[in-house]
Amino acid sequence: MISFKNRQNNSDRDRDRLSHPNKIALAKDFKINLPISIPQIISKLFLSFLFLIIVALLLNGCNAFNPKNGSLEGEVHCQTSFSTSPLADALINISGSSNTAYSDQDGYFLLSEVPAGKRTLTIIKEGYTTLKLLNVYIEPDIVNKVYFGDPIILQPKEDTALYDTAMEYLKQKDYQQALDVFIELRNTFPDSIWADDAQYYIGNIYEKNGLYISARDEYSLLLLYYPSSPWADDARLGIGNCYYQTSDYYHARIQYQTVIDNYPLSDLLPFAQYRIAWCSKRMDNYDEAINDFQQVITLYLQSSYAPPSQYFIAEIYYDLGYYNKAIDAFQETINNYPLATWPDEKRLIAPAAYFFIGYCYEQQEMWQDAIDNYGVIIAQYPGSTWDDGKSISQQAQSRIDYIREYYLPPEEENSD
Repeated sequence: MISFKNRQNNSDRDRDRLSHPNKIALAKDFKINLPISIPQIISKLFLSFLFLIIVALLLNGCNAFNPKNGSLEGEVHCQTSFSTSPLADALINISGSSNTAYSDQDGYFLLSEVPAGKRTLTIIKEGYTTLKLLNVYIEPDIVNKVYFGDPIILQPKEDTALYDTAMEYLKQKDYQQALDVFIELRNTFPDSIWADDAQYYIGNIYEKNGLYISARDEYSLLLLYYPSSPWADDARLGIGNCYYQTSDYYHARIQYQTVIDNYPLSDLLPFAQYRIAWCSKRMDNYDEAINDFQQVITLYLQSSYAPPSQYFIAEIYYDLGYYNKAIDAFQETINNYPLATWPDEKRLIAPAAYFFIGYCYEQQEMWQDAIDNYGVIIAQYPGSTWDDGKSISQQAQSRIDYIREYYLPPEEENSD
């Protein structure tokens, strides 16, 4: 019975297939049009969602791949014992941007191309406490101002505070107060970035006040403990100055030559060579002095020491009684440096050169030539003075009056 029943069921199934021939085709169609898989559905939804986001950003005027930027400007000051003052060379950076800036001599800085939004501003300067300003908001397409234009104040570290205080005293020419603070800085913070500065200024203050032995010793300490200091050439020159001021020209010359030999890139070389020439002159080594002054002219023609070097070559010739050579050298001073002044002064060199030309002519009894050169001073340089403040033009007039009275009678002068 069981086998018959199964057989009957199978024949019924066959009759159904014959009576409904389209069922097989419908089943095939149904399999072909089955829904897509779940991962495919998620992928399509994600792409559609991303497309909608991009369209929305574009419609709102934003570009996610090129955000809007703004700029930021400000001023950096440092706190001193007396007030605040602009701080140069402070490093400024801001979060969200690789751009950096340094403050200039007025403390001003400008950061460009900073992405808009809330940022953190960082100010770094050696010797000062690093400052971070949070929530600095950058508006796009404008120049934003830190603190609405008020300066950012950096607080110095203790050694820097001492240095700033000492420098303030030095600017006020309160040398004793400055000296005390520099000594405190050096002794308390021997490894400070300002320690070599303090050591130099200690020597410099002693030198300014005529305490040359103490100054020389302090300069020597700088070279001993801080040989790589940027003040090393100044200290070596200072030692030379101390020997020079105490009339030890032999050792002064050695120190000045050491400046030239050891610090070939120093801006002190023209003065060192000029002082070498003066050491030779002070020691009455006149030929050597002439050569040394000529070295200043040859090697450092554009320096402020070239014109007086030419003048002192002429003066040496005058001192030796070589009046014609002196006249030529003085005239060369006038021709080559007509507007030159004495170093660190406003006084012109030319009037003094004219005066000595006149005096050389007097020594040769060439009275009219002497008067002519003295006359140039009176006509062209009426306000000229010697280094002691006395009037050159008045002295020139006195020489003219003297010549006319004793050596050039009126009738002889008129006949010329």
